[in-house]
Amino acid sequence: MNKKILFLGRESVLWLGLDEKQKEIESKQSYSEEMSYVIDVMKKNGIDFKTHFFERGSDFSELLNIFKKSGADIVFSDFYSNLANGDKEKWIFDELEKLGIPHYLSSGDTMKLMYNKILCQKKLKSSGIEVLPFMSVDVNNFDSLDKFLKKHKKVILKPAQGYSSMGIAVFDDIDMAINHSRILKKDGIIIQINGKIYKIKVNDIIAEKFIEGKKEYQILIIGKKPEIYPVEVGIPLGKVYDEGMKEEHFSRDPVKSLDIYNNLIKLGKIILDTIGIRYLARIDVISDSDNNLYPIDVNGIPYLARINPNSGENASLTQIGKIYNRSYESLIMEILGLH
Repeated sequence: MNKKILFLGRESVLWLGLDEKQKEIESKQSYSEEMSYVIDVMKKNGIDFKTHFFERGSDFSELLNIFKKSGADIVFSDFYSNLANGDKEKWIFDELEKLGIPHYLSSGDTMKLMYNKILCQKKLKSSGIEVLPFMSVDVNNFDSLDKFLKKHKKVILKPAQGYSSMGIAVFDDIDMAINHSRILKKDGIIIQINGKIYKIKVNDIIAEKFIEGKKEYQILIIGKKPEIYPVEVGIPLGKVYDEGMKEEHFSRDPVKSLDIYNNLIKLGKIILDTIGIRYLARIDVISDSDNNLYPIDVNGIPYLARINPNSGENASLTQIGKIYNRSYESLIMEILGLH
C-alpha cells in the first residue's frame, strides 16, 4: 500500500521578484525548480501527495499543523534549512524529528553534516578515510592560508556550504586567494535573475589542496537497500549556460577501470556507514595520478531533475540511470521506497 506523502519545498529562487499573485500561481502548479520532475513521477504513478512551500526565513511553527492537515504518512523535503541567519536559522529535518514526523532521506544530524564541507571532511578524516589536505579559512587572519598555499603550491577555495559549484576558484597566488575569500565573505554568492541581483550569505570557506591532472567521479547512493552507482565525470555537454548549474553540464560515463570501479563501490559503502546515509546521497570523488581516491563532497539532496532546463540535456540522475539500465522514473520510485 502506497503511503501518502507531504512534499515540502522552500520558496524557489526562481520566485524572487515575483508578486504575491504570481507566487500563488507557481505554488498551485506544485513546482519547485528541479523537484517538479519528482512531482511529475508521483502524479504519473498515482501516488497520493500534498505539497507545501515555506517562505525563506520561516520558523516552521506551523509544520505540525500542516502535516496533520495534509493527512500524510511521511514527508519528503527538498531543502535543508530556512536560510535565515544566526539564531533564526532552522533545519527542516531537525524540526521534523522534534515533532516525531517521519521523513525520507537521512537524519537531521547527518543532513547538517553533509551540508557543511568542513565538518564532513573532519568526520571522514577522523574515521580513517583518506581526504585531501584541507583547512577552514579565517578571513581575519590569513597566515594559516598563506602557509597552506606555500606547502601545497595550489589550492581550491569554495564555500563550506553547498551552492551548486558557485563561488569555487583555484589559486596559486596568496593575494588573489585572500581577495577571493574576502569577497565571498563580504558579498556572498551573487545570483542574477530577471535582471535583478540577489545575494546568498557565505558563512564559512574551505581551502583544499588542488590536484593537477585529476579525474573526477561520483557515487550515487539511492534507495532503502541501498544501490551504489559509481560513474566517471566526463567532458562538458556543449555550452555551459549558467554558473549556478555548471556541474550539470558534464557527462556521466561508465567507470573505465574495474579496479577503480570496485574501489569506488567500497568507498561508497564505507562513507554510507560512517555518516549514516539513508535513501539518497551523491559523493563527489577525485583521484590523483596514482589512482588514489579522495572524497571531496557528500550531498544529501543532489540534483534530481530529469532534464537540465537550461541546456535541454539529460541531467545527472538520468545519465547515471542510463549507465545502469535504470529509468529516471524507477530511480525516483527507488528513493520513495516504491520501486
